[in-house]
Amino acid sequence: MKIIVAIAFYFLYWGVCFLGTGTDKKNLMGLRSYPEEVQNRVRSDHQLGKAVPKRKSTAAVWLSNLLLFTVVFSALGLTLRGVLNLDGYLSAFWYFLAFSEGLGLFDLLVIDLLWWRNTKRTRFSFLPEKKYYQNPKKHIESFWRGIPLFAAVAALSALIVTAF
Repeated sequence: MKIIVAIAFYFLYWGVCFLGTGTDKKNLMGLRSYPEEVQNRVRSDHQLGKAVPKRKSTAAVWLSNLLLFTVVFSALGLTLRGVLNLDGYLSAFWYFLAFSEGLGLFDLLVIDLLWWRNTKRTRFSFLPEKKYYQNPKKHIESFWRGIPLFAAVAALSALIVTAF
């Protein structure tokens, strides 16, 4: 059951990513994950450049992701505690660690490297050529930053699930 829940969540996560793309306006929200060349072109575009979101620090992004994933995983754990056999801190921690690190790997391999770089949904209308979106550097960097993030999320989520 633990694997089924994880796989269902991973594809739900991909669905959220899918719905967050498809137009220039939606794609702007994830601009920081685009290759530098694409970011620079978007910022210098006379129309889109005005709508580029303000840059956030790595710490701000890390903290917002920590909060978001801790809330989501804790809610999932509290809802499915019995089904997932999360009967103690260690069992909850190891489940959330495997679950979250698996999500990071799924995000890198399936969403970022297979889907994101190849779909037309993530391309800006003024820059439709696939070649500009192929550099995986940002996605790989994000994956590495996610490893300690998800370890912290696992620790906090396990604490919340076992405390309530």
